[in-house]
Amino acid sequence: MLQTLDLSDPHVAHHYMVAMRVLHELPSFGWYDSHFLAKFEAARRMLELVNPVRLDSFVAAFAALRTDAAFQIAHVPQVLEPRRFDAINTLIRSLPATRLKGYEAAEFGRRILHDLPVLTAVQRELAPLVSELAGEAVEPSYNFLSLYNGNGRCRPHMDAPSAKWTLDMCLAQSCDWPIHFGPIMPWPDAVQAAAIPHPIVAADLPVAFSEHVLRPNEAILFSGSSQWHYRNAIPDAGFCHLAFLHYHPAGCADLVEPRRWAARFELPELAVLDAVFEALRPDART
Repeated sequence: MLQTLDLSDPHVAHHYMVAMRVLHELPSFGWYDSHFLAKFEAARRMLELVNPVRLDSFVAAFAALRTDAAFQIAHVPQVLEPRRFDAINTLIRSLPATRLKGYEAAEFGRRILHDLPVLTAVQRELAPLVSELAGEAVEPSYNFLSLYNGNGRCRPHMDAPSAKWTLDMCLAQSCDWPIHFGPIMPWPDAVQAAAIPHPIVAADLPVAFSEHVLRPNEAILFSGSSQWHYRNAIPDAGFCHLAFLHYHPAGCADLVEPRRWAARFELPELAVLDAVFEALRPDART
């Protein structure tokens, strides 16, 4: 993306230098899916330096992505009609191994597949239920099938707000595999991120976790962008197949995608920041 920057333009060149400074000084947001918060904190710092009159309105626009502290995790005891649920599992078992991506095998012990059409259809159908449980109108973001094997685990993390709401649906498993949630809390800022060791374990976080168990055709709705959550190593080298159906608040598609901020807010300096961030981001995938 840096190739698209016209550094012969003095304004772009200035913003490039400020972006480099901001990202050099930004502490690590070292947990899985923390890129959104890192970009948000970098954008705040960038605006403080080059366009402070726009800072407050920029930050205020993200209020819709923050979660009300009164939200309570919701359990859905039967997500789908049994025959339909069984048909989905049959389809998943028939997927060729080449369809499943293994780049998270080392960190999570899982193979994944994004936006499988049958899950996308379920995700759309369940949007009204998720809106009711979340207490606000939502729209589907993305979904993915996650097939955990005997190395399955999930370190404590918060999700990006494109997954403000997650309906975590159990498809099949060899044993109960609890998921642990912290309370609703504000997004960690740069100072708080700098104080968190990496890699994170639950004991590093000053929050109390609650344990929840899912069984096949059950789901739980949580707010992953405002709740730390994790799973310990799966018991007995078992397996667990999950579908993560992610939603964000209705009308917030431009807010959950940092690459759209420059156009959304008419702040070209954020386009420069995004290009530099992506060029330097160590976990960027092609």
